[in-house]
Amino acid sequence: MKNFLLILFLIFFISCSTVPKNVSTIETQKEEKIIKEEVRTEREAVEKIEKTKIADMEYKIKKGDTLTKLAKEYYGNVKFWKKIASDNNLKTPYILKENSILIIKRSKDLKLKETFTYPIYMNRAFGIGEKLVFAVKYFNITAGFGILDVKDMTEINGRKVYRIEAIARTSPFFETFYRVRDIITSYMDVKGLFSWKYSKHLEEGGYRHDSFMEFFHKEGYAQKSDGSKCDIPAFVQDVLSEFYYFRATYKGEDEFYINVASDECKFYQILVKKLRYEKVTVDAGEFDCVVIQPFLKYEGIFRQKGDIWIWLTNDERLMPVLVKSQIVIGTIDAVLQSATVIK
Repeated sequence: MKNFLLILFLIFFISCSTVPKNVSTIETQKEEKIIKEEVRTEREAVEKIEKTKIADMEYKIKKGDTLTKLAKEYYGNVKFWKKIASDNNLKTPYILKENSILIIKRSKDLKLKETFTYPIYMNRAFGIGEKLVFAVKYFNITAGFGILDVKDMTEINGRKVYRIEAIARTSPFFETFYRVRDIITSYMDVKGLFSWKYSKHLEEGGYRHDSFMEFFHKEGYAQKSDGSKCDIPAFVQDVLSEFYYFRATYKGEDEFYINVASDECKFYQILVKKLRYEKVTVDAGEFDCVVIQPFLKYEGIFRQKGDIWIWLTNDERLMPVLVKSQIVIGTIDAVLQSATVIK
């Protein structure tokens, strides 16, 4: 059964394209469509700035703003208030009109003070309503099922987040011997594609366990439900959101790294290597795939030695289709049964 749970975890690194037999599509929800359009325009603005070595910044004046306050915030010293006034042709009495625009200028000799900003990523891979159902097989016998489900959108810390569930359960026959009903939930920032919270509910035989972990990105730490903390880099992933982050941001690189915080409140990296392109037929249909191999650089879950292979759809969705995990005798396979995806 540990191998079954391992396969569910490994589903979080997958994807393949298409002559689908059991794949249906649904429309993007209105609220999500609006947010994705906001992301598109914000991302274009960021890319424009990134292409300019020395770029000025536009700032919309808010109630209570003063030149000294802005100088402290953006240049790190109140003495630069005169520079802001001069750059914007402001004259005494230096009145700042709410909602008007100031230019905060950069220069080679004076860099803007670094401020904490959230990342912005375009996401064409998944959306609310996507549901992927896998059969977990050993010697072609279905021992259980795994379901990946983008349930809905909610809000954490004033930001919109996806609520994503991964469910593992044994097949009816094997429940006679050992019943599993595990649910992992990730709350993933819609615009920044990083995790805010991760929870799990485990039912494995007679064992029961509930826990959660929250991420404080600006402060640089994560906190578990028992109060323990660990240091993390900003915008880290959990063991479920990492898969969706990979799907949304992977652009065909030969190697791809993901920063992850584990259940044990430890930080590690995952290296994903692209192996080849291949057509594969599974229960859900025939798909043109890119085959990848994840290497887990963390011993607390398992010592991964390159014995896992994943087939991803070779398109924008990077939809999970097949996972093969080598064990002592044969392989355990997670095989896509059906999928509901976003147009």
